[in-house]
Amino acid sequence: MEEKSCDCLHGDSKKGAKQWQEDSFGYLVSKNKKVYVLSVFDGHGGYNGLIASNTAKDTLRGHFAPLLEECEGWKQDRWEKELKELFAVIHEKIREQFLTQNGQKSISSRVKDANGIVRNSSGDPIHGGTTASIIVCFKNDDDTYTVIGANTGDSTGVLVAEDGSFEFLTEDHGPDNVSEYKRVQDLDEKAHPRKLIFVYDKAKCYKKFECPRVFLPDGTKDPKYVQNPWGYGLHPTNVRYEPAVYAVTPQNVSRDATCIAMTRALGDFYACQFGLSSIPSFNVRRTKKGKRFMVAVASDGIWDCWKYEDFSKYINALWKEKGLSVEKAVDTALSESVSRAISNFGSSHYDDACLVMCLL
Repeated sequence: MEEKSCDCLHGDSKKGAKQWQEDSFGYLVSKNKKVYVLSVFDGHGGYNGLIASNTAKDTLRGHFAPLLEECEGWKQDRWEKELKELFAVIHEKIREQFLTQNGQKSISSRVKDANGIVRNSSGDPIHGGTTASIIVCFKNDDDTYTVIGANTGDSTGVLVAEDGSFEFLTEDHGPDNVSEYKRVQDLDEKAHPRKLIFVYDKAKCYKKFECPRVFLPDGTKDPKYVQNPWGYGLHPTNVRYEPAVYAVTPQNVSRDATCIAMTRALGDFYACQFGLSSIPSFNVRRTKKGKRFMVAVASDGIWDCWKYEDFSKYINALWKEKGLSVEKAVDTALSESVSRAISNFGSSHYDDACLVMCLL
């Protein structure tokens, strides 16, 4: 597959206020334009986040390079197998990069312990990782498309119809996801004697394990925080007014203490012992014959600034009503999102942003 100019496929990114641009993206098209691949990787952990997201992008490209023609004959089951294996390969490549990447200073003393955790000479774990959202669109014999979303983390993908309605192509692996809560709770006690705790980020609560729990023991959300979040000291994390949440380690964890805003990611090897997963979720959609659709996948630097339905209608207006090309639509939506981010979060705090779109 090739990353090249294509009228129906484009992506771009803009650096936020942080020191490093931790977002990476890619888009690939097969030889006869029967397959399109869109990818977004939102790194976290400073420079290590940059390394993780760029490693993911480069590994994806290298994986598909020798499959330029073959992939056009793959069906859904083959794609899901390939993608699941690819996520595992990326995870290991990030580990290798954490062990060998020179970065800002010498890290020759880094080692991998018996549990696969990369540590420095003091024994402290190396922090950092990335989300991964890979969207594959392949053409069927009847000229419809099967669209497969594979993801870890919270870089959301959507399939936008001609009327502005949308369907999710990814699952949000956040600490407010009841399925993720149950997944972690169901982990084997011997393999995971200490598990991630899902908490709300409460003002002036500096020990995150003391913050309010998102879920009651029966797996339902605590109603008092659902009904009156701001009255109990919570704060929104985006314009959808979703309360900020974290997955954190219990009080008795010190050296490998974890505080992360997602429950699945690539990298973050020290957090896997507590239930963080690198295994992707899959969502599959199929387009309707004779109808056109826009696929969009982006980092939370975009999504934090929009309600999903508003973004889908906005993209629909750029594409259907204004007749913009995909490249121009990406550039316009990215600039609008950054403007909103600065307005909502401040010029010193807005996040990196990247967006990839494909017109089917």
